[in-house]
Amino acid sequence: MLFIGTYILLTGRKELPNQLLFLMALCFSIWIFGDLVLWATEFPSYTMTFWSLLVLIEPFVYFFAMYFAYVFLFKKDIPTGLLILFSIPLWVTVVIAPTNLGLTGFSLEDCERAAYEGMGATYGYVIEGFYTVLILIYAITAFLRAKSKDSKERIKILIFASSIILFLVSFSLGNILEVFTENWYIGQYGLFGAPVFLTGLGYLILKYKTFNLRLVGAQVLITALWFLLLSLLFVRTIESVRVVVAVTLVLVTLVGILLIRGVHNEVKQKQLAQKLATELAGANARLERLDKMKSEFVSIASHQLRSPLTSVRGYISMIMEGSYGEVPAKVKEVLTHVSDASRHMALSIEDYLNVSRIEAGNMKYEITDYDLKKLAEEVVVELLPVGEKKGIKIELKPLTTETATVKLDIGKTRQIVQNLIDNALKYTQGNGSITVSVRKDVGKKMAYVDVTDQGIGISAEGIQTLFQKFERAKNANEINVTGTGLGLYIARTMAREMNGDITVTSPGEGKGSTFTLSMPLNGIDAKWGAPFRKI
Repeated sequence: MLFIGTYILLTGRKELPNQLLFLMALCFSIWIFGDLVLWATEFPSYTMTFWSLLVLIEPFVYFFAMYFAYVFLFKKDIPTGLLILFSIPLWVTVVIAPTNLGLTGFSLEDCERAAYEGMGATYGYVIEGFYTVLILIYAITAFLRAKSKDSKERIKILIFASSIILFLVSFSLGNILEVFTENWYIGQYGLFGAPVFLTGLGYLILKYKTFNLRLVGAQVLITALWFLLLSLLFVRTIESVRVVVAVTLVLVTLVGILLIRGVHNEVKQKQLAQKLATELAGANARLERLDKMKSEFVSIASHQLRSPLTSVRGYISMIMEGSYGEVPAKVKEVLTHVSDASRHMALSIEDYLNVSRIEAGNMKYEITDYDLKKLAEEVVVELLPVGEKKGIKIELKPLTTETATVKLDIGKTRQIVQNLIDNALKYTQGNGSITVSVRKDVGKKMAYVDVTDQGIGISAEGIQTLFQKFERAKNANEINVTGTGLGLYIARTMAREMNGDITVTSPGEGKGSTFTLSMPLNGIDAKWGAPFRKI
């Protein structure tokens, strides 16, 4: 029992149930050692000393068993007030055990070398009964609290409660009967409740992974068997041998059933795991082929769509410019809508192409040193007419005369900034404004482009998934139904491939948002050679 308690403690020293089980096992082992001395010694002083030790330590076995049962059954610690209340009887035992209230004298009348127990010992038996009744109450309460459908939890409670109560009752009953009958052999039979408790504990560990252990359940049972077989070497009568063999037979039966079931289940699980692994490998291979086919299809389809769409946009532009004659105002209005729709379609096709390139690992980057401030200015100038058309003011706040030179792919970075400003334009209504600012932090060796709008804003939950594929803010469809949910995913992926990143902050829905592109400064502006991921 001490071996199992120590092993479980070492597997989780900070876990309260593990600590309490160890203390219970330790106290019981000390009691066993003292009991062994009583049977072996011929000296009255040893008898009185160790008998007093038994009177003192025995209630502690029950106290720790009660404490362990509470924590095990309710998965929490005993309230401090109750713990103090339940421990008061123990301190009374500590005070009276070494006095003549514990033992009143010593018998010299026969060879049994027995001591006379006083009121203190009787008081200890009452405490033991009190703690045992508490365990029974805990078990009934836990059983009733467990959902009727949760049969596993109820079975665990029944096994645990029956094994620990049987152990404590047999332990107490044996000690009480030997004192009142003065037949000191009876008490030794009460000790067989301990391997019964270990058997129940081992079953819980093996079947339900109690204490987060798996293999130790069989070790518990094997250890109990080993000690029982070892005890055969020391018994002196055939009656005692029969008792040990009977208990051993019961445990062997239990061990055999559990181990056979365990091996059978392990074999079934291994066969099932192998079957699932084979099926999963085949499914993965098929998924990889399908994914590759999907990417190839998206790429081919996008290319096939982009070519005629480019022609359509070109002809529409020529018609609107009057290359084929005067165009009525109403027709121009219709052609403007067609032109806008074709532009959105072209952007969507470009998004799909970029995603397929990213997933296939074919996105190419041409890295060069470039001023991020200058790039932001160029993009803002390009998009000013779009903002004016929507009645939205785009304001640029670049670094004064300073530069923010970074290593980047000019085309990809331009696309990223365009995407951020274009999003701000899409989701800003009325006469709002957009502020594009460029800043740098030499200490952090980073340059930043902040795009702040007065648009629909984003909730905290929306920010968590905003940069995933095909994800959009919940309120985005209310303003713009043409979005694909790919732009921000592509932009962040490209930024990270260039050792940068994109982040977003927003006070909440309806309160605008700020998207920030961050890029590492190069050695010119940061006096630091930034390591660059080679593509």
